[in-house]
Amino acid sequence: MGALGPLRIGDDEAVTIYRDYDDGLFGRSLYRGVVFSVKLDAFDRYRSLALRDIDGLTAYLVSPGRAAAFADAPELRVDRNGRFVYDRNGLRFVFSLERASPELFAEIERTYPDRPDVVETVSAAYRSGYVVRVHEAENVYRPESARIDYEDVLVAAALIGDRFQPLWGIHDGNALAAGEPAED
Repeated sequence: MGALGPLRIGDDEAVTIYRDYDDGLFGRSLYRGVVFSVKLDAFDRYRSLALRDIDGLTAYLVSPGRAAAFADAPELRVDRNGRFVYDRNGLRFVFSLERASPELFAEIERTYPDRPDVVETVSAAYRSGYVVRVHEAENVYRPESARIDYEDVLVAAALIGDRFQPLWGIHDGNALAAGEPAED
């Protein structure tokens, strides 16, 4: 299996996001009605670009155990700005991990207005874990343009994020960087 673990969706190796997201909601999709998938071998045809005019913060969650494993992951290096760089198998993206903001916790409460038990469970996961901020991503959504769209940000974050995403409207991730240690 290796450090990367299996990245299978059906018979294809791919990453998938909800396309009908709202970037004001950290990439959360209200309806989960449209998906966008990219086969991992397709990344060889795209190039990695730095984010310029958009905020790369997402609600993609990385558990504390996986975050700790990033320091020793052979597929990751840390750049001079303290950000993680994944550059392997035709994929290159740069990201950092941050604590969830008060705005994200407010979004969790809005998502489950009549379910305080779910608010507490999801909030606990975000309090103990980290969210992904993307700084550089592959230009897969509109490759003819020389810029990164929020779709590209979400694709990179989904590659990094845990396989299970507890916040409704965030597509499950691929847990690409640093594999998957035992459950936290």
